[in-house]
Amino acid sequence: MTDNPSGSDAEPNTPDDPSRNPVHRVDEGDEPRRPSELPSRMSEVKRQWRDRSHRSRTSAQRLASRPQVDARRTEAALEELTGVKAVCTYLSRSPEPDTLELARGLVAAGTRVLAPVLTDGRGHGLGHPAWAWFTPEDVRPGLWSIPEPCGPLLPAESIKQCDVILCSALWVDRRGYRVGVGGGWYDRVLKDRRTGAPVWAVVDDCEIVDEVPRQPWDLPVDAAFTQTGLHPLG
Repeated sequence: MTDNPSGSDAEPNTPDDPSRNPVHRVDEGDEPRRPSELPSRMSEVKRQWRDRSHRSRTSAQRLASRPQVDARRTEAALEELTGVKAVCTYLSRSPEPDTLELARGLVAAGTRVLAPVLTDGRGHGLGHPAWAWFTPEDVRPGLWSIPEPCGPLLPAESIKQCDVILCSALWVDRRGYRVGVGGGWYDRVLKDRRTGAPVWAVVDDCEIVDEVPRQPWDLPVDAAFTQTGLHPLG
């Protein structure tokens, strides 16, 4: 599944897109390796997947198509989430798939939006997961310029108030495992969600692959949400 500036569902298979080749080569001449064969090199393997994501997401083609792709995903997500009382989502920064317009649209439709807070409002990292309710007019840049709501801080377990959780991802595989940006923030908070609340990774079609590297503590998501809608996984 892919996207390109024309909006069609065809895209050349480039070396930076492992979606057609989940058993990827690290360097020319290396033997193919699957995640299960690399327990001692998992951090390095994930770093390489993150590097590939960065090259792909910042390519001229992807950047040119980003507004159209994001608009399609936002429209589909607003329809899918109609009537949901509370949604948890990260607030995006470029070149991530946009979630700010989605958050604004959800609030306008009467849905409460819970978003991560990484700082104390004075530029200092909190060092622990926290949330606040999002309002469109009350957002500040946090760590690494990640947008965050300015409302009162809420503890990690506040995720229990949400009916659907949207999480960031660079890649997600068909079993539901994801490669994130690193740091394990979502892996720490997802265990606190309400029983039965689904978790959707926000990615582009071309970022759903057959298999990603994973570690024993990685938690799978239930679906990927892309510009073509909701794709159940697992």
